[in-house]
Amino acid sequence: MENSFKRIIRIPSRRELQHANIEGKRILARFDFNLPCDDGRVEDASRIDLAMPTIQFILSKKALELNIITHFGRPKDENDQQFSTSVIAEVLAKKLALKPPVMKENEGAKSPVLKKYFQIGERVKLFENLRFDTREDDNSAAFADELSSLGDIFVQDAFANIHRNHTSMVALQKKLPTYAGLLLNKEVNTLFRILNNPERLFVAIIGGAKIEDKLPVIEALAKIADYVILGGMTANEWILFDKPRKENIYFPTDGIAKSGSIVPINKETLKEGIFDIGPQTIMLYKSILSPAKTVFWNGNLGMTEEKKFAHGTNEIARFIAKLKANTIASGGNTIQVVDELELADNFSFISSGGGATSDFVCSKKMPALELLLE
Repeated sequence: MENSFKRIIRIPSRRELQHANIEGKRILARFDFNLPCDDGRVEDASRIDLAMPTIQFILSKKALELNIITHFGRPKDENDQQFSTSVIAEVLAKKLALKPPVMKENEGAKSPVLKKYFQIGERVKLFENLRFDTREDDNSAAFADELSSLGDIFVQDAFANIHRNHTSMVALQKKLPTYAGLLLNKEVNTLFRILNNPERLFVAIIGGAKIEDKLPVIEALAKIADYVILGGMTANEWILFDKPRKENIYFPTDGIAKSGSIVPINKETLKEGIFDIGPQTIMLYKSILSPAKTVFWNGNLGMTEEKKFAHGTNEIARFIAKLKANTIASGGNTIQVVDELELADNFSFISSGGGATSDFVCSKKMPALELLLE
């Protein structure tokens, strides 16, 4: 297939964390610790797990201190304390096998992000939610100046936000010597490899509900992959609205109606509602996947929020997990399915990026990433 990935993106070795002179330096690191919580309790700390190799590397190289910044949820303002990073600090301390965090004040600081922090052990500090300061979304040079006071070196490891034109992603990189963290580097290298030199056959699976977001991804992958197979609302809407078809894009042939009955896929049944792929489609998709050597999966194939409509997605997930292939799963709902089925160890790579991964696949301009190429 034609490779349309024109903007070749690979982080140069001089910008890799392994090449930074860390010893005795104050390291400021941007992670994505936007953890799902319920009533003040963290439900899933996997984003911290993904960052641990970078954290441990920095500490092992005798950094003077590690100052961590992250966003967390969507607070109304700095007084919205349900989005304080205090709950994240507690989890991080446990992951590092350190004593519970101690909240301390940073005298003289103006930004609500910097006014207080959570001391974890002797060398780690977690600062307050970046979104407590409205300037975070504005890519503010002034806010970047304030944040830069926390480090001699900046480590960018928030791949899931690399497509955001925010202060901690873009402007801050212009204030300090910047290096790519281990997670970010692994994400970029993995995606670079499958987009530029995939082992074939290469099969992409695209599902989910937002066709306006998925359409450019499908079009990009159709030029690279041998086959693209669709499911979920993405497939349903493509058929309903007569989107142009390509010979290597495959659609469901049968589905599960609201009643649970198996019905053929056509405009009439789609208008009534299709909530999962049917057994004929499952067999078709397995036959396409069977010889694959590279599989990229983003988006579920049915309404997996309801168990009775999760069968198709679960079947395909289990099938992919058994393949002797390079298998990549991406997107929050897809990763949730993989985790619930306890299949994560059977996938070659779980991408932390949702929108970031999609933008990378589509070769969209990402200033935060492009700064790391300079």
